[in-house]
Amino acid sequence: MHDADLSQTEINRLLMYLDYFQNQNTFTVQKNGYECENETIMEFRKALTETRFLIVFNWIDWLNEHEIYKDTSRDVVIPIRNADMETLRKLMTSYIRGDRFNEGLFIDVIKKGVVAAILERVKELQG
Repeated sequence: MHDADLSQTEINRLLMYLDYFQNQNTFTVQKNGYECENETIMEFRKALTETRFLIVFNWIDWLNEHEIYKDTSRDVVIPIRNADMETLRKLMTSYIRGDRFNEGLFIDVIKKGVVAAILERVKELQG
């Protein structure tokens, strides 16, 4: 089950973060001795929801069927360069949802350049 296509305005809103993910090296802040997502990351999460980039589907089954994306220690940047929009949306959704059960997962994939790669591919697909 896939949500409607995204508008150019919604895509552009997400692509505003591309430079940040490509060039920033600090994505967290320390709060009460814990590493937490910084304000920009929280704003990006909100933008993902508000633009409907995140979709409703069985992300656990999807990750099990797409093992390459399941193991976050693997370099997935090259496969992302060939991914279609549906795959990019499912992957981002899987990382966001997975972070609820494995705190720090989203920051981990950000630090590894995966979120930047997803946004780069979204930009490329938009021509």
